[in-house]
Amino acid sequence: MNKNKFSCFWHALKIIWHERMFKVWLMICLIGIVIGLIVGIGMTQLVLLVAIACMGLALEVANTGIEKMMDVINPQYSEKVKIVKDLYGAVPAFVYSAYVISWLILVAPKIFEMMVN
Repeated sequence: MNKNKFSCFWHALKIIWHERMFKVWLMICLIGIVIGLIVGIGMTQLVLLVAIACMGLALEVANTGIEKMMDVINPQYSEKVKIVKDLYGAVPAFVYSAYVISWLILVAPKIFEMMVN
């Protein structure tokens, strides 16, 4: 990674750190990973949780980028801009599916184990 890309990366982190939903998503991811470590999930499940967390954080960065870009293109309120921002529903859709997948990784094995024993 050359110096220019590295400085862009840090600049992007500074911008995204001020976004509330990024912090919320980061805390949820960290809590899920810690719970996974506490309950003793396997390495494959842990890698999957970390991958889900990284994808969610990346989507949040992309979502923020699109929202900022739309604000630059049209600073005044516009119903069309609102529609574009609302259509970037990949983040909420991913968050809900990640929530289900995470609980399947963290909780389902324990429930299955209790049912079998």
